[in-house]
Amino acid sequence: MRIAAVFAAAASAAPGPARAAAETYRFDLVHTQVLFAVDHQRFSRPHGRLRVREGWFQFDPADWSSARVDVVVDLASLDLGDAKWNDTATSGQLLDAARWPTARYTSRSIEQTDANHGVVHGDLTFHGVTRALDLAITLNRVGNDPYAFRQKAGFSATATLPRFDFGITRYKDVIGADVELRIEVEGLRDRDAAAPEKDE
Repeated sequence: MRIAAVFAAAASAAPGPARAAAETYRFDLVHTQVLFAVDHQRFSRPHGRLRVREGWFQFDPADWSSARVDVVVDLASLDLGDAKWNDTATSGQLLDAARWPTARYTSRSIEQTDANHGVVHGDLTFHGVTRALDLAITLNRVGNDPYAFRQKAGFSATATLPRFDFGITRYKDVIGADVELRIEVEGLRDRDAAAPEKDE
């Protein structure tokens, strides 16, 4: 009995298995989209799309607090379905994509709210201004992609972007003040994924 007690005590004192570290994922640029909708003269809420230029995130399903994200969006990729409308939106009247060609979002912290949902607290640098912006996220799936032959993680995210806060103030009577964002993300596991360079 005494020997058994010694072994039991030793077993309880031994360190348990180490927690798996967060995996690093590179954004799958084909299957990641930034979708947006904004009020047009209160008649409708047209939708548009932007493309991610580069980015990465880290995620551990067992520890959401360890997650990080850093992503760059190409503003010149804006597509509203009409060439003239695209030109106006990306011109100096609104986005001024020639001067500020990208937007960058980086996380500060991530909190899990239930099994598949959470909130990313981060900063958006857009149109020469950096402001806090929270994303409500849904974890869709972590698993193997049989076509990419790699592990993938997929998320959906939503947010409201107040354009006036970023200095985009023209056409107040034509374009709504708040832009609704919906982001669909797929990431390919890539331990060598590097953070994108900061925008000039």
